[in-house]
Amino acid sequence: MTTAPGEAGGEWDEAWVAALDAMELEADEVEQMLRHRDVLEAAPVTAVTFSPPEGLGPLPIALADRARRLVQRQLDLSRELTIAIAGNRQQARLVNRLHREAAETVPVYVDNRT
Repeated sequence: MTTAPGEAGGEWDEAWVAALDAMELEADEVEQMLRHRDVLEAAPVTAVTFSPPEGLGPLPIALADRARRLVQRQLDLSRELTIAIAGNRQQARLVNRLHREAAETVPVYVDNRT
């Protein structure tokens, strides 16, 4: 027997718990990538996208605090990703500038002792 939305337990709560678990696993993976981004540069990265299950209905009240914490965690990760992306762009601009300057320089000293 399935319970109605708002009742404790049942398939409805289980579906929400599974959805929140999947979102937390995705957040864990993002945190790992942020913490070890220097090591992961050589490793292939597979994109993980969360797709909410259909027909979940409203969030059970018992899971509201967990969902709020998860939303805050995702917002914090979003900010960290934004900072990391900005840092990578800045490094890429610097490397491009250095390569461009190296290609445009003319030798100022020629050793003609042969």
